[in-house]
Amino acid sequence: MGENKDTQEMDFSENYAKAAARVLESISRTAQLSSLATPEIQEMFENWLEILSHQILRSQEIPGRLDIPSKAEEIGISSSSLLGLLLYLQRQGRISITEIQLESGCGLDEDICDCFRER
Repeated sequence: MGENKDTQEMDFSENYAKAAARVLESISRTAQLSSLATPEIQEMFENWLEILSHQILRSQEIPGRLDIPSKAEEIGISSSSLLGLLLYLQRQGRISITEIQLESGCGLDEDICDCFRER
């Protein structure tokens, strides 16, 4: 029983360390990106969001259902990015998200590159 507790504590510590490393990496990346927050870059980013928004809504019936993985693959972004863009469109009042279907996940953070998982 003591070994099981030690293993659980080690697993917790390892997971905590990984989470802390991800937070620090995110903070560092945010700090680096904040130096790019010039009006010109912000305008380019807004234009990019509009292009992606147009790709999301192109040929999409509203009201209608949207297959997240298929649409994400079609426009070349991750499902998580597509969900973020859908929330962006909802905050703008351009769409209203009324239903989300949940399924079991794969057990991995799909937003993390495989190269980080191997560490």
